[in-house]
Amino acid sequence: MVKIRRKIRLNNSKTTPGALLIYFGIGVLFLLIIGQFIRLMIFQTIDDEDLVARGEDKYSVSSVSQAERGDITDRSGNILASDMEAYRVVVITDENYPNHVSNPEETAKILSEVIDMDKKEIQELIEKSIEEGRFQMELGQAGRNISYNDKNFLQDSEATGLVFEPETRRFYPNGQFASHLIGLAELNQETQELTGQLGLEKIYDDLLSGEDGSMDYNQDVWGYIVPDTDKVKAPVDGHDVKLTIDSNIQLYLEDSLKDMEEHFKPEELIAVVADAKTGEILASGQRPSFNPETREGFGNSWLNMLYEYSFEPGSTFKVFGLAAAIEEGVYDPDAYYTSGSMDVMDATIYDWEKSGWGNITYNEGMQYSSNVLMMILQDKVGADKMLDYYKKFGFGETTGSEFPTESSGQIAWDNELQQKTTSFGQSSTVTPIQLIQGMTALLNEGQMKKPYVVDEITDENGEVVYQGEEEVVRQVISKEAANKTVEEMNTLIGGSLDHNPQYKSDDYEVTGKSGTAQVYDPETGGYLDGDYQFFTSFLGYAPKDDPEVIIYYGIKLASENESETWDYGVSRGFNPLMERTLKYLEVSNADVSTEHDVIEIGDYTGQQVDSLLEELNDTIDVKIVGEGTEITDQFPKDDTLLPYDTLFVKTDGDATMPDFKGLSKREAIILSDFIGIDITVNGEGYVENQSINAGTVLSEDSALEVTLSSKDPND
Repeated sequence: MVKIRRKIRLNNSKTTPGALLIYFGIGVLFLLIIGQFIRLMIFQTIDDEDLVARGEDKYSVSSVSQAERGDITDRSGNILASDMEAYRVVVITDENYPNHVSNPEETAKILSEVIDMDKKEIQELIEKSIEEGRFQMELGQAGRNISYNDKNFLQDSEATGLVFEPETRRFYPNGQFASHLIGLAELNQETQELTGQLGLEKIYDDLLSGEDGSMDYNQDVWGYIVPDTDKVKAPVDGHDVKLTIDSNIQLYLEDSLKDMEEHFKPEELIAVVADAKTGEILASGQRPSFNPETREGFGNSWLNMLYEYSFEPGSTFKVFGLAAAIEEGVYDPDAYYTSGSMDVMDATIYDWEKSGWGNITYNEGMQYSSNVLMMILQDKVGADKMLDYYKKFGFGETTGSEFPTESSGQIAWDNELQQKTTSFGQSSTVTPIQLIQGMTALLNEGQMKKPYVVDEITDENGEVVYQGEEEVVRQVISKEAANKTVEEMNTLIGGSLDHNPQYKSDDYEVTGKSGTAQVYDPETGGYLDGDYQFFTSFLGYAPKDDPEVIIYYGIKLASENESETWDYGVSRGFNPLMERTLKYLEVSNADVSTEHDVIEIGDYTGQQVDSLLEELNDTIDVKIVGEGTEITDQFPKDDTLLPYDTLFVKTDGDATMPDFKGLSKREAIILSDFIGIDITVNGEGYVENQSINAGTVLSEDSALEVTLSSKDPND
């Protein structure tokens, strides 16, 4: 049998092109993966994104620890400005959210009890947000700074849809209280930090703000901190700023300004209280002003009047020319001169009483506040020397205070007319702080003290980094000249002429210099024209034998009770402020005369005229209208009067013209109104003549014309 062997042949032909392409693709892909892996290992980026940074972003955590803003306190450490926890109210208007506004009217009503918006406005905003399908809405500035107690009130109320976000706000516990001095700090919407916007809050913003802290760390995928990755920077709280302000005296000042504002409705008011020996500012305020807690009045005036307000001071400026004349040896209180007027260049300059007071002594001229006397003294000193003295007293330059925008004022000295008018406080401008500083030189034997308002600054550890202290600016005049000037100033209130008796105090010997300055009219380039268009002021100190306190008080352009600013100056505000301050400081009043006690006036209606006159016993002037014996009316009633005031009474007989002689303009107007007749007043000062004789029976159409003279004819 034949075996047949079969030989199997394998196919060894070349690989097909399709297979080669597959192999090639796999190889390229492998190389790309290897290349990308190598690139990743070397450069650690994908699509130019840093993977390390991306990982750090995912697992790195940073948080900010906000520094606490420093406090501003008064001299005793009482808080004037401080940080406080507050809340921002958010109103949820999305009906799909469980806690949303279910009753817009009710929610608006409750919110209006807490925030400074009315119910209707809030309700309209809520309903608009609902209509627009918004998730939430806020109420602007009105919905911020919600206190803890108000937050609790809202949470416990029937209002729904309210959410409260915590934030820090600046707290001003006293409201309108030295506001332009302390200033204002508000939340910066971009940085969410409190930032000083005005006053000392702005000036010391860097120190008060401190430095925020931070905490940086890495966490793993479960949220735990990776060991040794945390970096902590503790916050540094802001510095505390203690002022020289005394809160009690500041309260007295604010009360005084409030009363003056309500009574006179003036364009401006300024008052400042200073320590006469050290220059420390104990209180300062102004109107217009604002309440930093509620922002009421904010924006009415940006000017800090103590430092930034320059004005023509009027006769308060005369004491510095007096001091220069005494230093130069050209002032003799017993020397005589002719008052009235002086020709300067092409102008005639008058005393405020144009006819003058005749031939009077220098001291009488000071008591009368004679412009002519000041021009004579300037001629005797010499214009160049007088300018040097004004500069030595600090006028024409800033006091170097903390306020970078402090005004230097301006000494107008281009010609003789400016020089002469400057001698009595016109043409040139000054600031209230300059007047305070200049007065310290007179009261401290010629050594001028720099006014200051910052007592000390302490850091976060309580260490003192700045200490305010008494500083002598310069010796302006000699000790002897300063003491002699004070002697002369001490005659200006209650002197031989008893001029300006309205500033006398029952408890303290007060003196100083009054001022009545014309007000510049920017529209005409001249001065305002019309009755009582003045800036009235008083620069006073007490006790006069050992001054402890200086007060400057000024009022500009009263719009109500204007005549009182001429007759009584600023005594309505100055007197109670000075007395309350001295009593609070426990200043001795042992040497004070009591001859000017106040007289209590009751209601005398129905009493006999004779019994009233017997009861008053010549302690006060009484003007009687009518020929009867029984009193039917009086002005004032149930009040207190001073000896130089007048009580007006009507009787049951025929109405007769009273004697107006010796009445001030204000009293003449009050009396004419009291008896119901028209009056025309000519001149300033006190009534010298009247057109209808006293005792004449009055008719319905009676009209009176009176002429006033500067000197009280009763003297």
